[in-house]
Amino acid sequence: MSSSTALLPNDRKKEDHPIFLRVCHSPWVMIGQKSLVALRFITAGYLFISLLMILDYEIKRNEHGWLIVFEFSNISYFLQVLYHWIAFIWTFMHLHYPHHGSQNASTASTRMQRFFSPPRQHNSTNNRTWFSIFYYAANSFPHLVTAIHWLILIPKEQTTIPADQIFGHGWFREFFVINKFGVSSVIALIEIFAFSSIKRADTIWSHIFGTTALSLFYVLWAYLGHHITGKFGYYFLDPEQVGWDNASASIMAFAAGSDVVFVIVYLLTGVREMLTKNCEHKSYGYTSLPQ
Repeated sequence: MSSSTALLPNDRKKEDHPIFLRVCHSPWVMIGQKSLVALRFITAGYLFISLLMILDYEIKRNEHGWLIVFEFSNISYFLQVLYHWIAFIWTFMHLHYPHHGSQNASTASTRMQRFFSPPRQHNSTNNRTWFSIFYYAANSFPHLVTAIHWLILIPKEQTTIPADQIFGHGWFREFFVINKFGVSSVIALIEIFAFSSIKRADTIWSHIFGTTALSLFYVLWAYLGHHITGKFGYYFLDPEQVGWDNASASIMAFAAGSDVVFVIVYLLTGVREMLTKNCEHKSYGYTSLPQ
């Protein structure tokens, strides 16, 4: 397989390459397979190390304790880390072991290759749809976290670190805020535009339903967290602080907000598809993916 192999953007209405392989190929021919593996490893490694540093700051500096498990910003960051490690492993295996499925021998080595390689797409199990929802959640929730932090929590002075105390109090605090509420969104955009050639979801309503369900599941998780820790990750979910009417409205707004960022990511994906199709006619875009 060429190190610069990428994907051919076929008609979205037709069945083309599985979503699991589109994770393994950049939409841009300038980013070859070997380069993509390296970039994914750097990104996944950075996210993992920064997550550990963020949690360390949350526990030791912010003294949030078990609340860190129930904060949406930490959950979103974890989903992003998980996605990028999955994407890196699949891309690595697809580059170095692309034909593992054709091996008849069932050895420990081949079983490991199958386990870590991109799965086959099965219509009977809808694994394509489930992974697509996971992909969109991992790359849209960081934007929701960033928007809530800078547009709601900062103006309402409901953050652990006020806006006027972010800078000038040590590099660790600056690293914490910038990475958690900025860099994660930038990485999500890079994933959409440069790393992955996943197309817009055909089953958009199932994705909206899935995104809404995940956001509402978080609300239940947040209330469980309040029962355990006595605190909420977001003040607007606390009925004792804002009242039940406002808390109920906030829950609906939170779910709607998750759908809004999904639609934004969906539209940005469409922009990338359009750009790469235009580049294709200039011999500067996708090439065919070997089967």
